[in-house]
Amino acid sequence: MVVDDEPTVVEALTAQLLPLGVWIEGAYSGEEALYLLENQPAVIIADYLMPGMRGDDFLIEAHKRSPESRLILLTGQAGAENVGKVINQARLFRFIAKPWEVEDLRLTVRQAIESYETEKHLAERAYFTQGLIAYLKALLECPSINALKELVQRWRADLFPPDRPKTLPRQEAEELFAYAHALRERHLLLLEELEQQVQARTAHLISTIQELKALSSQREAWIKIVSHDLRGPLSGLKQLAALLRSSTSNSPTLTRYAEILEKSLSELERYVKNLLDLSRLSQREIAFQPEHFSWEEIAKRLHALIAPQLEAKGIRWRSEIQPLQSWGDPVYTTEALYNLLSNAVKFTPSGGEVSLRVYREGEEVVVEISDTGIGMTREQLERLWDPTQRRSRPGTAGEKGTGLGLPIAYAILTQQGASIAVESAPGQGTTFRVRWCSFA
Repeated sequence: MVVDDEPTVVEALTAQLLPLGVWIEGAYSGEEALYLLENQPAVIIADYLMPGMRGDDFLIEAHKRSPESRLILLTGQAGAENVGKVINQARLFRFIAKPWEVEDLRLTVRQAIESYETEKHLAERAYFTQGLIAYLKALLECPSINALKELVQRWRADLFPPDRPKTLPRQEAEELFAYAHALRERHLLLLEELEQQVQARTAHLISTIQELKALSSQREAWIKIVSHDLRGPLSGLKQLAALLRSSTSNSPTLTRYAEILEKSLSELERYVKNLLDLSRLSQREIAFQPEHFSWEEIAKRLHALIAPQLEAKGIRWRSEIQPLQSWGDPVYTTEALYNLLSNAVKFTPSGGEVSLRVYREGEEVVVEISDTGIGMTREQLERLWDPTQRRSRPGTAGEKGTGLGLPIAYAILTQQGASIAVESAPGQGTTFRVRWCSFA
């Protein structure tokens, strides 16, 4: 746009700028030019000294209405103060003094057009960049393929309306838009496929677990039935063996065989009892009878039970019991701790020591059973509590066991809320540490 009150100047400027390949509109006053600003010209050239609205005032108003336009002041009389006013209030691009050189004029206008196009290009890129970022966020939040189609249609209509020019930034944005859509679509399809696989495997796993539970329940039921049915005949056979051993008419050989039979039946009876107890514990069928109990009383019972084994192997006994109380089942607790003590005696050689300590540590009662026995390897510690991995070892005096005592002790203690840990190394003895989580 060229604005000057002299028609010859407008015509001269138009003729001189046509070689630039631009469309030029002319106006002969500032008031007339304001009506033409709806076309949003890229460059506005205005004379300073015009009747009515002066060029500086016109350019300031033109900047308000068309802020992207590049403004050039054409003047031969405007002072620095007037030029500064336009620079400060209208972002004046250049001013050209009259008379001007044609090449200087063309160069200035060409630079103004390039500046306009660059800013417009950058603004277009910024618009599409912000839109694509928001679009990508929406894509990531899209939950399914069905919702994706509607989302893409809505965003395409918002970002690329038909009336928006087909600029290079728009073309690039449309390509990125389509690529992001295709990528998210493949991603969602993959997620759906994975979800289907997970559901199928989960269903298979649930079915397998249910089958294993059924088999486990059936196995436990058979164990209880067999164990229960065996206890009667075993008890009768044990009594017959005792009668046979005590008969005065027996020969020494028969008496010795009767003793072996009685001992074997006792071991078998103990194994059946342990198997039945472990089965009931694994099914949580044992009803504990919790009450307040004294650890001093528990310690007395334990010493009375273990004393014959200590005496038979010549093992020293040491105890240190603080006067503490806890809440739990004293009968089953005694049985569990006896199993730990019996294990300690079994693997401690003659002349060794087994100790029992009960003390307070913070808010816990700690029961510590230690021995100076042969200890255990790391592999033995790893399978210590697992009844399916039992490896019953003979004791230091050849004692035999069922391999179920420690798993039973572990189940009894942990089902009452206690925790149990063990420290051991070959040749360095073993320490079981039971932590009772509360006081009575």
